[in-house]
Amino acid sequence: MKKIILLLLLPIFIFVGCSNSKQPTGNKENTTTASVPENPKTESTSEGNKDNEKPPIKKEDSNKKEASNKNEDLNNTEKEKIKEEKVKKQTIVIDPGHSNKSSNSKEPISPDSKEMKLKDTSGSVGVKTKTPEYETTVSVGLKLKDKLEALGYNVILTKDSVSDQMSNIERTDIGNNSNADLLIRLHCDAVDTPKAYGASMLVPEIRGYVNSDISKKSSKYGKKIIDTYTEKTGIYNRGLVTRSDLTGFNWSKVPVVLLELGFISNPKEDLFISDPKNHNEIAESIANGIDKCFN
Repeated sequence: MKKIILLLLLPIFIFVGCSNSKQPTGNKENTTTASVPENPKTESTSEGNKDNEKPPIKKEDSNKKEASNKNEDLNNTEKEKIKEEKVKKQTIVIDPGHSNKSSNSKEPISPDSKEMKLKDTSGSVGVKTKTPEYETTVSVGLKLKDKLEALGYNVILTKDSVSDQMSNIERTDIGNNSNADLLIRLHCDAVDTPKAYGASMLVPEIRGYVNSDISKKSSKYGKKIIDTYTEKTGIYNRGLVTRSDLTGFNWSKVPVVLLELGFISNPKEDLFISDPKNHNEIAESIANGIDKCFN
């Protein structure tokens, strides 16, 4: 009986065993397994690459960077060039006229003459302000020096104090010895009548050490300076006046001019010229005129 039962159950056992031994093969999506990294925090992802890695440098970006560097180098070169150009080679000698003491000594008016003139005088006095000419010329001269140096010129003052007494030949020799490109003498005009007005530019004729070249350059520079000065200050322009009787001209071996700032014998011009508040404007206008001579 037991044998009959076993024979009847045997097909069932065989069927169940075969069913459990089969594996699915047609669904790859279900059979693919993902490996889990040991340290997920350090695992790189496509999004992580975008945030943490620099993108490759394109050729056009590299070219732009090189062009930018070249432009920066050019800008620096231009800046250096401008800086070098600002440092000019010209030497300007400024001679503030007169001093607070008059000299009784005399000197030859020219190397080719025996005529004698006083070495130095105290100049004129403002009709309204009572300001001595020497105070105005020194004040304007000091400011003019600063203005010209700011423009890059080499500047020499023949004197920087009203008490410095110098002869006209000594003043002129400073320009000669420094081989100045221009010697500019500063003065104020004055006559017996209060009606005279305006600024004048005195320039040398050919005499003594003044040759044709010096005379021509002096006239050329003088015109530019007087034109600029009068335009900026509003003072009437009396133009150029050639002179052969000035010691400070005839002994000069370099271009030389004498600017009469205006008539301090005229009340209106005295109030403007003698007022220290206006000296910065006066000096700036003269400096601009000088700068036009060499640019």
